[in-house]
Amino acid sequence: MKVGIITLGCDKNTVDSEYLAGTLARTGVMVANAEPEPCGETFDAVFINTCGFIADAKAESVRTIIAWLERKFELAAQGCRMKVFVMGCLSQRYVRDLSHDLPEVDGFMGVGDVESAISLLNSPVSLLMPVSMVFEPPRAVAIDRKMPRLALGSEKSHGFLKIADGCSHKCAFCAIPSFKGKYQSVPNDVLLSEARMLVKRGVKEIVLVAQDTSAYGRDIYGSQYGIAELLAELADLRGDFWLRIMYFYPGGVTDKFIEAMTSSPRIIRYLDIPLQHLHPDVLRRMNRSHLEISTFDLVRRLRKVLPGIVLRTTFMVGYPGETKEEFEFLCAGARELSFEHMGAFRFSAEQDTPAAAIKPRVLHNEKMKRFRRLMRQQADISLAWNRTRIGTTQRVLVEGQLADGRHVGRCASEAPEVDGYVIISNHMTLKPHSFADVRITDAETYDLFGEV
Repeated sequence: MKVGIITLGCDKNTVDSEYLAGTLARTGVMVANAEPEPCGETFDAVFINTCGFIADAKAESVRTIIAWLERKFELAAQGCRMKVFVMGCLSQRYVRDLSHDLPEVDGFMGVGDVESAISLLNSPVSLLMPVSMVFEPPRAVAIDRKMPRLALGSEKSHGFLKIADGCSHKCAFCAIPSFKGKYQSVPNDVLLSEARMLVKRGVKEIVLVAQDTSAYGRDIYGSQYGIAELLAELADLRGDFWLRIMYFYPGGVTDKFIEAMTSSPRIIRYLDIPLQHLHPDVLRRMNRSHLEISTFDLVRRLRKVLPGIVLRTTFMVGYPGETKEEFEFLCAGARELSFEHMGAFRFSAEQDTPAAAIKPRVLHNEKMKRFRRLMRQQADISLAWNRTRIGTTQRVLVEGQLADGRHVGRCASEAPEVDGYVIISNHMTLKPHSFADVRITDAETYDLFGEV
């Protein structure tokens, strides 16, 4: 049996898809990566790992489901049978609506329930009357044992290590806790085992991810073992690799954490801090945690005690009640702080969240206007920073080769899949998944150019 897996959404979904692939492969199933658009592929079954975070992500998930159902009927007309299964966040959150509106789907899985895939694959199916088997696991995603894991698609230089799932924060705009449950750390022995597997697989960069990486360990170890201790143990593993931390909340920047960041050259001086906004009144309406912490003081402290650190953040524009003055405060603060990398997204009123009921709403056109302005400002900041790197020598992780023969890679200051690249022009014998010293010769807004 050949099964395709389509992964949508965040890097935590990437990990879940690899867990699914490993679980299926152990039973003798042939597993392959599949794209959101079918493109003529033929499988015995496909699993679509969906995202249910914001409106755009949900729409993409629904479009992908419909595209694969159309492929299912194309194959049926040719006398071939293919099952279509839907899993992940959208399935967990809207399983009743989906099963009603898309009865052609052969089965549903929620979050953290990869073992159900075997039952779904073995379920009977009729081309005329598909079986819709709905799995609704407990709403708390707990990984308390080592999971089989298989990379999908071509091998990559980086691998994501999901150190926790779920979330215990109560941000007014976010529905994630309602369908993923409270924060659940993965035991450290499981993570160390999985990290060893990634290094053995040839991964050169391990990226720590969770809804909030700074909270790691508190729920199972209390104050005895947290993110600082985990970083130290990961850095002691054998091999030549980087460690990168994403989704780190401001409250986690303690003296112990800063000491851990400086304890090993393997731990990259890069930190992703999802701030959402800078104005204290907006943050209060968002019900963000750590309101007592000054973002401006925090950033100044990080740049002082960790020279050369690269910072990434994410801002939300158009939150209900966001005034023009509050948006101007955000823009001015972002200019002052000059994050090397910044992403932004527009507020989406999510069902069953407190923010969905807040009035007044910022009009759609105004949200778009604010979004574009903030991103234009960040483009200027990014370009100015990239130009300061011309003439420097950077250690680059080579990821692959372009059609024109040039190679592409990333510096430690660029995270995979969200930041820019380094295009290397003059060396034809570089190997993917290796490190090279590259002299930067030119820069664009997000990408760098250089020579070995």
